[in-house]
Amino acid sequence: MSHVPPMIRKQHFDVVVLGSGFAGALTAMIARKHGCSVLLVEKGQHPRMTIGESTTPLTNLLLEEIAKAHDLPFLLNFTQYGKWKKVHPDLKVGLKRGFSFYNRQSKGKSSDHTEWDDELLVAASPNNFVADTQWWRADWDLFLVDQCKKMGVEYSDLTDISDLREEDDGVLLWIKTERSRQRVKAGLLIDACGGRAGIGQLLGIRKKPLHSTPETFAVHGHFSEVATMHPSNSQLGTEPLPYHPEDSAIHHIIDGGWVWSLRFDHGQVSAGAVLREKNYRSIQDQSPESIWSSVVNKHDELKRLFQKAVPLYPLRKIKRVGFEMERTCGNRWIMLSSSAGFIDPLLSTGFPLTLQTIQRLASCLSPQSLRQPGPLAALSSLAKSSKADLRMVDQLIGTLYATMSDFRHFAATSLVYFAAVSFTETARRLGKKKLAPGFLFSEDPTLSLHILSTFENIKRIHQSERTAEERWKDLQSCVDAAITEFNVIGVSTKTKNPYFRAETAPLFEHAHKLESTTAEIQNMLIRAGLA
Repeated sequence: MSHVPPMIRKQHFDVVVLGSGFAGALTAMIARKHGCSVLLVEKGQHPRMTIGESTTPLTNLLLEEIAKAHDLPFLLNFTQYGKWKKVHPDLKVGLKRGFSFYNRQSKGKSSDHTEWDDELLVAASPNNFVADTQWWRADWDLFLVDQCKKMGVEYSDLTDISDLREEDDGVLLWIKTERSRQRVKAGLLIDACGGRAGIGQLLGIRKKPLHSTPETFAVHGHFSEVATMHPSNSQLGTEPLPYHPEDSAIHHIIDGGWVWSLRFDHGQVSAGAVLREKNYRSIQDQSPESIWSSVVNKHDELKRLFQKAVPLYPLRKIKRVGFEMERTCGNRWIMLSSSAGFIDPLLSTGFPLTLQTIQRLASCLSPQSLRQPGPLAALSSLAKSSKADLRMVDQLIGTLYATMSDFRHFAATSLVYFAAVSFTETARRLGKKKLAPGFLFSEDPTLSLHILSTFENIKRIHQSERTAEERWKDLQSCVDAAITEFNVIGVSTKTKNPYFRAETAPLFEHAHKLESTTAEIQNMLIRAGLA
C-alpha cells in the first residue's frame, strides 16, 4: 500500500520548515526544543539518496556546539567517527581522515618536478576514533526526521507548497497533499530546500551567477564495485602517509574540473564530476551516464577505479552548480545558506556555512519573539552575515579554479583555507570565537580584506609572464607570508612533501596567536580527546 501523508492537524505554527534534509530537521529540532510549534514539510520521502556527505573538523565542532547549546545530547554521538561506530553501528557512515588531491591533468609537469606537482594530502585528525565522517544521507536524514517526530515536530512528506503570501506577522502557505489542500500560517518560514525549490521558486526570486567561481555543471551517483585507490608512485618509499587515501575525501583534479570519490564502510562509493561549462560545452547536454563515461575514460587512473563500477540508480545531473539568490529573507521568512546560495563542493564548505546560519537563527526561534506582531528585524542582519560567508567562499573557490591548471599553485592556494579553518576551529574550542568571527573571518574587516587581497595576489602571480619557476617561488612566498598571522598548524609551501599530518606541537608553538597559554592549549586538547 502506498504511503499517504497524514492530515496536518493545525492551521498555525510558530515555525514551518521547508525541506527535511539534515539542515531542515536540525532547525526543526532546535525550534521545538525552544518551545515552538513546528511543521516540517517534505516534497519527497525518506529514505532517499542525495549528496552533501563529507564533513570537516569545523562541521563536527559546530554540530557539537549546537548539541550542547540546545539540549540535543544525542547529536554528540555523531561528531566523531569512533563515537558514531560505537553508538550507532546501524547507521551507515564512512571514515574521513582528511582531504586528498591528485593531479590527473594532461598538462606536463614543471621542469623542476616535485611531489607538489602530483598531489596534496592534508590530515584533519590524528587517528580514526576522533576522525570526521562521510554521511550516508539516506540513513542520516531519515534518522534525524525520526528524532524530530519523537520530539513533537509535525511532519508532512509528499507535500507541495502551491502558493505563499507574506504578511507582517507571518507567512500564509497553501499546502497540498494527496489527501488534502490546506492553508497554514507560519510565524516564521524557513527554507531548507537547498536552493532548487522552496521560497525562491514560489516568489520568483532570481538566481544570479557567482562573482568569482566559474559556471559549472555536475554529474553524480553512488556506486558499488569501485576499485581501491593505492598510494601513488611518488608516495612509495617516503615516510608513512598521514592516512590511507581511501580513508579521505578524494579529489582528482582534471582538465577544467575535478572528480570526487567518497568511500563508505559498507563498500559503496559516492562519486561525481564538477566540470567547467566552457571546457565541456560539447558534452554538457548529453545524458549523465554519457558525461560520466567521457570523463572517466579520458584518465587512466579513473578508468581503472570505475571500469567495473555499478551505479545504484541512474546517474543525476546538476545543470548549474553555483548560484546566489538575489533576495534571501523577508519580514517573516529566511533561507538557510544552502538555499540562499551554493558555491562548489570542492572543500566541503557547505556544511559549516549551513550550521553557522542555524546557530545565528536559533536566537529567533522562541515562541515569545515569533508571536509578537510585526516583522522580525533580526532576519535581515542574519541574512547579511550568511551572504558575507558565502562571498568569502566564492572568492576562495574562484581562486582555486583560476589556479587549477597549475597543480602546484592550486595546492598552495588551498593552504590558505586549511590554515584559516584550523585557526577558527581551535579558537572556538578555546572559547575564543571573537578571534575568528564568520567563515574565513568574514566578519573581521581586517582579516577578511587580507584574505581577499591574498587571493587577488595569487591570481596575479599565476597569470604573470614570469617563468614557471619564478612564479612558483613568488606564489610560495605570497601564501606563506599571508597565512603567518593565523597559521597555527604548521602548513607551508616550502615542505619537500605535500603531506600534512594533524599534529598538536604547532599549536603550542603558536599559542600566542590564539591569545592562549600552553596550559590552555593542553586542556583544550584533553577536552577534545586529541591529547
